[in-house]
Amino acid sequence: LFPYTTLFRSEKSILPVSNLMHGEFGISDISLSMPAIVGAHGVENRIPITLDEEETEKLQSSAGTLKKIIEEVL
Repeated sequence: LFPYTTLFRSEKSILPVSNLMHGEFGISDISLSMPAIVGAHGVENRIPITLDEEETEKLQSSAGTLKKIIEEVL
């Protein structure tokens, strides 16, 4: 019920939701779950996060894995 109240009441909660990446952390053209402000109209703003080198590499690896799986399925 929580996500529905966020959308319908426009509570502007910070939630991890899938967002299309546009070059953040060197990642493009794949949706990853990243923190964002969610209101009545969906994602209103992304919340910038700081990752160290190891975390960035792991995120890039996850994005690469997702892209490969999508290519295999399509």
